[in-house]
Amino acid sequence: MQTPAVDADGTSVTKRWLALTSAWTEGPKPRRILAELAIVAVDLALATLAGVALDRLGLGADAIVIVYVLAVQMVSLATVSHVVCGVATALSVALFCFFFTEPRYHLVAWGSQYPGTFAVMCIVALVSSLISMRLRRNARESQAASHMMRVLLQTNHALQRCDSVQSVMGEAGRQLARLVSGTVVLYLPNDSGLLEPGALFLPDGTDAPLPDAGALDGTGVIAGPRAPRQPNVPIEVSVAMRAFENGEPAGNGTSLFSSASGFYLPVGEKDGPLGVFAVLGPGVPLSQGERDMARAVAGETSLALGRELAAQKREQAMVLAKNEQLRANLLRSISHDLRTPLTSIGGAADVLLEADDPAPTAPTDVAPPPALAPGRRVQLERSIRDDARWLAATVENLLAMTRLTGEGVRLTRTLELMDDVVEEALRHVDPKVADHVLSAEPSCGLCLVSVDARLMVQVLVNLVNNAVKYTPAGSRITVRVERHAPAAEPGHAPAAGERDVVTTSVTDDGPGIAPADRDRVFDTFYTVGRGLADGRRSFGLGLALCKSIIEAHGGAIRLEPNRADGHGCVFSFDLPACDLGSDLEGGGVPDEQ
Repeated sequence: MQTPAVDADGTSVTKRWLALTSAWTEGPKPRRILAELAIVAVDLALATLAGVALDRLGLGADAIVIVYVLAVQMVSLATVSHVVCGVATALSVALFCFFFTEPRYHLVAWGSQYPGTFAVMCIVALVSSLISMRLRRNARESQAASHMMRVLLQTNHALQRCDSVQSVMGEAGRQLARLVSGTVVLYLPNDSGLLEPGALFLPDGTDAPLPDAGALDGTGVIAGPRAPRQPNVPIEVSVAMRAFENGEPAGNGTSLFSSASGFYLPVGEKDGPLGVFAVLGPGVPLSQGERDMARAVAGETSLALGRELAAQKREQAMVLAKNEQLRANLLRSISHDLRTPLTSIGGAADVLLEADDPAPTAPTDVAPPPALAPGRRVQLERSIRDDARWLAATVENLLAMTRLTGEGVRLTRTLELMDDVVEEALRHVDPKVADHVLSAEPSCGLCLVSVDARLMVQVLVNLVNNAVKYTPAGSRITVRVERHAPAAEPGHAPAAGERDVVTTSVTDDGPGIAPADRDRVFDTFYTVGRGLADGRRSFGLGLALCKSIIEAHGGAIRLEPNRADGHGCVFSFDLPACDLGSDLEGGGVPDEQ
């Protein structure tokens, strides 16, 4: 079987011919009657000339009858009226009788065979023309269905790439404008619940400046000065509001505001549309096929909006669930961890008070309690001080975490030497660091950074205190600062002009952290070996706060083992380096939040 010829864009020649012969015949229109009669005249004239040629060749009347039947079929393909086909059939019989029967050039035929010939000719021409019209109509419907499926497929693929309600509405408006080769106005509800133009899309699928509501004349058409690409479109808010309130199409081609200029389609759920598309044809009302395709696109848009809204609700539900989990963890940690130091402080204070001021109601015959030993007193006082410091540090971490995770936070950046920040931080670390070997190695070069100094000090204090808490006495803790070029991806050189990086690390030689815990040590309320914080003096906030502060400065923090066998920890964070010249003039690295 031979494959039909195919043109450059993959459409077969047969389909292209069917489209050419039927594309303009959507339905009978009064203005087409003259054009269709002209087609009949030209077609039958050409058939008569072909019949004259066949007659001179001596092929006989049968061949000429076939030519006229073919001419009537051609008329049926190019016209839409059955009356025109009937006229063409009658004229074809009359022309055959006039030119090709005896006597010639008269509408009288001598011979008993001619009445039967004329009757068969009429029947064959009429039946074949009706079949041709049906085939043309089926081809047009098939072409329209194929076009609609193609448009819906393109629309579906385009809408699937959208990641927000706004992008879905915009892509749908551009698709509708390209579909009808007209202008589309998107009406969106304002704070008062009333619709107003929210976007304007041109036939080429691009956006145009919004209509100026103050430049509308009495008919609702933009009248005043317009931008170069802003078309003169009608603004019919009342029609859009009716479609929005009813959840049904309105405007031209419907029973609601049928005299309107556009076809108004609500999008979204029927009981709660999100907006209305006003589809305006290129100077003429939309055809039924165009309205059907616009409805289909609006349906796809509503489905996409439903998916996007459902995804947003799921995301909000996940955020709420996570917040509830964080809140529960926080309350559980507070109930355990705050109660322990408060109880210890209260007990130590009671012992000290009783030692200094015995109860006056004690019996005189009972010997007074022994005096509190000096060493025991010092031990209780230190316990009170340590517990108070721990409570103060915990509250400070909670406040800092709340401030960083809130909206509208801005860092108070200043240009600082990282060595100075380290020196200041080491003045505020846990006094228990005296049981360890703490050292700070001076940096080589100018390690200048743009940071919020108070928050950066808190990062270093938390990292050093974490090392003090989880390493045995006598362990070595080292703080290093160095400046270097940014690390490049494997096989790639660093980008030209990229800033240097200042890396600060806190290293210890303690037992280390298991590989399973390394990826979670920066999670809020997570403590190594116990999962969520519970039962000990650790909220699991210190490292999470460090991560939040470093990321707020545009940096990154990481954990690596100190030795190949997994012992020891190296907590490192990178910050963009600054230079004295350009950064002093520009105020350092701009805020990320």
